[in-house]
Amino acid sequence: MNSNELMIDGRVMAACVKAGEARLDKNEALINQLNVFPVPDGDTGSNMLTTLRGGINAAKNTDNLGEYMNSLATGMLFGARGNSGVIFSQIFSGIADKLKGKASATPAEMLEALENGSKVAYDSVVVPTEGTILTVVREGAEGFSGQGLDDLGIWDFFKIYIENIKEALDKTPDLLPILKNAGVVDSGGYGFVKFFEGFTEAALDGSIQEALKDDVETDLIPAGGVIGKWMDDSEEDAFGFCTECIVTLNEDKNIRDEVVTYLESMGQSVVCVQRDNILKLHVHTLEPLKVLQHMQEYGVFYNVKIENMDSQAGRDMKKDSADKKEFTEVGKGAAEQDTDTVERAMKEKHDEQVHETHHGIAYIAVANGEGVIKAFKDFGCEIVLNGGQTMNTSVEEFVDAFKQLNADKIIVMPNNSNIQAAALQATRIYGEDKVMILPTKSIAEGYFAMSMAVVDRFEADEIYAQMKQGMDGVDTIWISKAIRDARVENIECREGDYLALLGKKIVAADADRLEAVKKVLESTPEMEDKYVILIFKGAGVTDEECEELQEYIEDTYDWLDVGIIDGGQDVYDFVIGITG
Repeated sequence: MNSNELMIDGRVMAACVKAGEARLDKNEALINQLNVFPVPDGDTGSNMLTTLRGGINAAKNTDNLGEYMNSLATGMLFGARGNSGVIFSQIFSGIADKLKGKASATPAEMLEALENGSKVAYDSVVVPTEGTILTVVREGAEGFSGQGLDDLGIWDFFKIYIENIKEALDKTPDLLPILKNAGVVDSGGYGFVKFFEGFTEAALDGSIQEALKDDVETDLIPAGGVIGKWMDDSEEDAFGFCTECIVTLNEDKNIRDEVVTYLESMGQSVVCVQRDNILKLHVHTLEPLKVLQHMQEYGVFYNVKIENMDSQAGRDMKKDSADKKEFTEVGKGAAEQDTDTVERAMKEKHDEQVHETHHGIAYIAVANGEGVIKAFKDFGCEIVLNGGQTMNTSVEEFVDAFKQLNADKIIVMPNNSNIQAAALQATRIYGEDKVMILPTKSIAEGYFAMSMAVVDRFEADEIYAQMKQGMDGVDTIWISKAIRDARVENIECREGDYLALLGKKIVAADADRLEAVKKVLESTPEMEDKYVILIFKGAGVTDEECEELQEYIEDTYDWLDVGIIDGGQDVYDFVIGITG
């Protein structure tokens, strides 16, 4: 493209965003590795990529820049995962707000939009930290201070912007000592730079020209060979018809709530988004034509998609049955059953019961590992979302979970500090008067919090206070294998060593897993005042190791009550909670 072009419209912006997604995809693993601690829980790149793809899959194909950015930002919000994903989505939300009503934008208008993106992102974080993606975005816009933009082409503008954000990224270790000690730059900032590199270079080297030749009225397809749906159905019910449509409304008024009420009466997995007079919906239903006839009363279809999930599920089951069978005794004989079918039926029954049963207070937890999930369900959690390190729960998943519950109040345990932002965003969407977020940072804190929930005597505020008391004072220990040689906070480790973290601080490293646990226990303050230690055994830990660890604790800290749960969680070999 000509670097002297003065404006950017929706069609060019869409092609550049897809090119930025491709560059982000290429660098996903590297962004994940830019982790302060050398443990395999880095997920910034994955979160940013998933968030961006959620926006691309929801984006409207239009020449109008304001309309495109509005739909992109909405999709990113619903697809946002983790702190990095939520912040990334909020940057684009701020950009979209400033471009609303604009068919195209000049450099000066883009700068104003980027400045607003920075402001909205800062406002979305309770305690903003400098030396992160927030700094990179803010200084990227501030770098134009005092510079005239009247005669600047749009691509020259973005070239300068890239130089600004690269310079800001290089300074992040000076602003955040923990980055300098680890020898890395901020991972979110790095991902943001890579996105804009792909975004701008695609326009300058002519690689988006072919994409712009085909003016087809279809949903945008993400780059990198990934053809995604607007929302991920991989964990949902696989029966009925997946029905999606975009409607241009006859009247510019908010009808989302009444549409959601109707869709919930017609099926499951309901998602509905409205921005101005554009409404997009998704539902799994046995009567897709009734849904479309109903929606036709509101306006004109922009596009429609109906997918028969019965056929797809049948193909999948036929394929799986060759290598995944389970024999179950039924009466006097043995019946061969497909375990996927059994699991699906159980899930459908559970979801139906959860939705139909009224709860004064209902509980949602986020957890990873079959044993951990079971432990929270046994404690009374109506819904346990499968997520955690490297698999952060999205805003959309939280909203869907809230909708499943027929409850006066919902108490949510994110059990991970990187998931709290998504939970809070989902709460704002669903209704802050109905959902209470308990800021649990580990499955250990969540477990001890649930142990304090006495639902038959108190109101929601009192239950919440009890649970908060249960999580306060819990020391969480994490044991995981180092993925590289490193020196962090005066602790040296080699790749393959076991790192022991107490909260967010690395306190020990050892080639032997159990020795690492012993060292961190020795470093835990005020052990004499504790009385319970709960150990979640990871997927790679043997029963013999657990028995050895239990014997050591009972001999060395004989006043502690020791509990062990075969959690099966990934990433962390042990998650240990200690409380007094």
